[in-house]
Amino acid sequence: MNDFLTAMLFLVVFSLVAWGMMSRRRVFEFPFHVGAVSFAFIIVQVPGLAHDPFVPEAAFIKAVGFLILCLLMCWFGWTRNGEPLYFFRMTFSEPRLLIGAAVLSVLGAYFYYALSRLPGEVTIAVQMTGVPVIYVFFSRLLVYGFAISVLCLARCFSAGALGIMAFDLAFIVDRIVRSGSRADTTELLMICALALWFYKRRAIPRWLALGGLVVGTLLMNSVGDYRAISKNNTGSAWQDIAEIDLLENTAKVWSSGGNEMRNAIQRVRYADEKMEFDYGLSHWNNLVFSFIPAQLVGVDVKSSLMISQPALARDYDPVLGTTETGLADAFQSFWYFGAVKFFGLAYIMRRIFASAEAGAFAAQFVYVMSVVPAMHAISHKTDWVLMVWVHMLLFAVPIMMFALTSRTPLRHSIHARKLPVPE
Repeated sequence: MNDFLTAMLFLVVFSLVAWGMMSRRRVFEFPFHVGAVSFAFIIVQVPGLAHDPFVPEAAFIKAVGFLILCLLMCWFGWTRNGEPLYFFRMTFSEPRLLIGAAVLSVLGAYFYYALSRLPGEVTIAVQMTGVPVIYVFFSRLLVYGFAISVLCLARCFSAGALGIMAFDLAFIVDRIVRSGSRADTTELLMICALALWFYKRRAIPRWLALGGLVVGTLLMNSVGDYRAISKNNTGSAWQDIAEIDLLENTAKVWSSGGNEMRNAIQRVRYADEKMEFDYGLSHWNNLVFSFIPAQLVGVDVKSSLMISQPALARDYDPVLGTTETGLADAFQSFWYFGAVKFFGLAYIMRRIFASAEAGAFAAQFVYVMSVVPAMHAISHKTDWVLMVWVHMLLFAVPIMMFALTSRTPLRHSIHARKLPVPE
């Protein structure tokens, strides 16, 4: 049965990837993104676990069966008719947007710089706490400035937008090189690619997307080695990096199984045995943890805002730095009905994408900032994108309100305008 479910999982993931290859447009759509993440991060971990004597067969069947259901819900939610959202139809002053982008970039750059000066042992491949968390929280402002400037530049060349983009890019690339962040790398590429799609209808060549997926899969399983080298070296470490064996690392995960799926299987098994669920309230706790600073309100006040959750299994001891996958928290919330989280996320992303393609700048910004956390819903946490949306409400919406206008001359304004969508 384990082999059958493994084959079914591979079939579903390959189908999502193949679906994305059927048109230029689909490489920017949620089902392909989820399929790509599952291809690169998840399915390589499953064959080894299917034959692991320490993984109970019943637990494996439940977790992989639920994973297949979640993936199908991602596709089903996206393919519902998604009309543009009316509230995204706003007109913005481009000069004001660029002023806002510059302010966000300067503020975010300070925290990016401060974060880069911290020693690697407190920022790379660890669970960050205290000051590093604050730096990461505010460094996101620089990415907002980068996204705004790239979207403006794709619409119409501007020296100001180009300057802001170049300024931000220096910090973002430095962070990627230092930490080996997969999410930051993907986000950088997607912001640029989506901006070209929204304003020029230029898509990533499908052969390049597929080739990048294969290379990304090999790199994905060697990120731990890269981070260990980056963490332990203050100078050049290119020779050590060049010696990383991508194929061997991938083969090792394939044969022995991955820690992330092992975590998910344990979480799903225990939740199913106890039938104790959090009914989505864990997302409230994560919001409190992320946005209520204990340094200002005090630890006791922050703790009092938390809601009691079902206990984890006593023998559950995940490897530091590994995730539990989004399917684990979805199952913990509503049992097998937790797959509805992926349906809802796919449907919301579909509506935002439709608004972005219709020319709504606000929707374009939201989509480019949401696409990476949304695709990681299957591999990391289903509420990662929720945290991003709340963060945008706090910091990006004020900039949008500042730039909102209906009186700016057309040549200096960004307004909703629909371009043809080629297949």
